[in-house]
This record gives sequence, C-alpha cells and structure tokens, in this order.
Amino acid sequence: MATSGKSRSAERLVDILITLHMHGVVDRLALMKKFDITERTVYRDLNTLAPIVEHFGNGQYRLIESVANRAGRNLHHSLANLLNADNVFPDRGIDFWQKLDGRLEDKNIIIGGNNAEHTVATDVRRYMNLIEKAIQKRNICQLIYKGKTRTVHPYQLLNKKNIWYLQATENSKLKSFALSQIYWFESKQQTFNASEETLALLEKTPDPWLSEHNFQVKLFVNHTVSMYLKRRDLLPSQKIIHEDVRGITLTCQASHENQIIPLIFYWLPNIEVLEPAWLKDKLMNTLQNYLTTVHTTECEQEPG
Repeated sequence: MATSGKSRSAERLVDILITLHMHGVVDRLALMKKFDITERTVYRDLNTLAPIVEHFGNGQYRLIESVANRAGRNLHHSLANLLNADNVFPDRGIDFWQKLDGRLEDKNIIIGGNNAEHTVATDVRRYMNLIEKAIQKRNICQLIYKGKTRTVHPYQLLNKKNIWYLQATENSKLKSFALSQIYWFESKQQTFNASEETLALLEKTPDPWLSEHNFQVKLFVNHTVSMYLKRRDLLPSQKIIHEDVRGITLTCQASHENQIIPLIFYWLPNIEVLEPAWLKDKLMNTLQNYLTTVHTTECEQEPG
C-alpha cells in the first residue's frame, strides 16, 4: 500500500522537529535534498511549524526562543560536552541520539571508567553549590584541609578520573584540593580579582597536577610496551621524539616528582629515565631503599 502524501508530510515534520531539538537548526536546501522534495514543499512544511519555528537568514530555521527554552534546547549536547563525551563518542549525530535508549536497554555497549570515591555523593551535596557560587562571585573562602585552616581564592571545580577537586590559589600559589579531604568550607563576603595568568593556565592544563613551573622529563620506553604509549597519552603532555626497533624516546612535562615517579614505577622494567639526572637518581634511591627495607624485614622474620 502506497504511503499517502499526508503521512509523508507528517513524517517529515517529525523528522524536522527531532533535528531542531537535537541540533538547534535546520537548513532549507538540506531538507530538500534529504527528503527529495521541491522548495515549495519545504516552505509548506516549515510554514506548518511557523508557531514554533522561525527563519533567521540564509535558509536557516530554528525553534523560537521561548519554545526552545521550555524544551531544554540542546540540553543533551550540553550534558555530553560537560562530561567530555567526545573522548568516547566523537560522532554524535542524529543517528546516535535515536539509538541511545535502545543501547541503554540492550546493554551491548558498556563504558567503564575509574571508580568514584566512596564519599562522592556526600562531598558533592555538601560543597558543590557553595563552591560554585563562590567561584562565580569571586568570594574569598576559608576551608579546613587535611587538618589545616587555609584561605583560598577559588577558580574552578575539576573532576579528574572521577575525583573532584577545587582548584584555587593559596598565597598566590595555584593548588588542587580534593573535595573528599575538605573538612569545613566557608565563603566570605570579601572578593578577589581573578588573575588572567591563572585563568589561562587552568584552561591550558585541566589537571589537578598543575603549576606555573613545570620540568621536562625524557624517557626511553622498550618496544614491548611502547604500543600503549603510542595509542594514547599516558604521561602528562607526552611527545614522542624518536622511534626505532628498540622502542620510543619521548618527553613529558611534570609539576612535581610525585606526579611522574608513580607512573614510571608502573612501567618498570620497560622504561628508563634519560633526563633529568636528579630524577633518575631519585628513582634509583627510592628503589634501593625499598629493597633494603624488604631485605631487612625478611631477615628479622627468619627463625633464629
């Protein structure tokens, strides 16, 4: 049975509305090509939607602002951007959103990640709104962090590997404070002037390990594990500078030795510190102290 003209028109109108809610805009020429219809038919369809759709130039149409606001226009896109969904689904066209409910129900696609801290619900409920308001108003804040009272200038909240941080300056030094370690938080009436340098650094380096002063580390990675560092960045600001049959040589940036040493330990014995010399010495001393401690403990536990 052939589909009636009225039915086809209804299908087009539904498709146009879905596109508007997904992307915020439709293009008249694109609609003609998509549905294989004349310009006159497109005008007729858009005229049917005139109470909620408006033309804003160059053949582009969008939802009227009041309607868009009530519908939560592009809300899902905003949430996807907030959660950095580009890292998982770079292409999120209309086909993606139409299949989303089915994928959730079928559970054929599972996305894993770092486990959140056990106190995340309490931490977010207790501090999120207070800190966000202080950031917006540039209020000076006081907090008790790891048993010490601190006065800070709050700049942003950061979630990294499912751990929430407040990034703020203390005595003009930029630091990251884990929300789970904050015992008490208060926003003061006094305000501060945000530093443009600090804002630029935060935008450039969305990481709890950040500093105005970084140091460069040069490493050699054996070919047996180099594939893991070639397929994605596992070290901060890593850059491969040489590759041969033995492996890869790369550089990375670190703000503190405690940021980079645990990462190096993870890849031992297939990684070697080339520069700086002091970091290589620190690594060797740490390993030697560990082996000495283990040996001493084993000797003490031997029966006399």
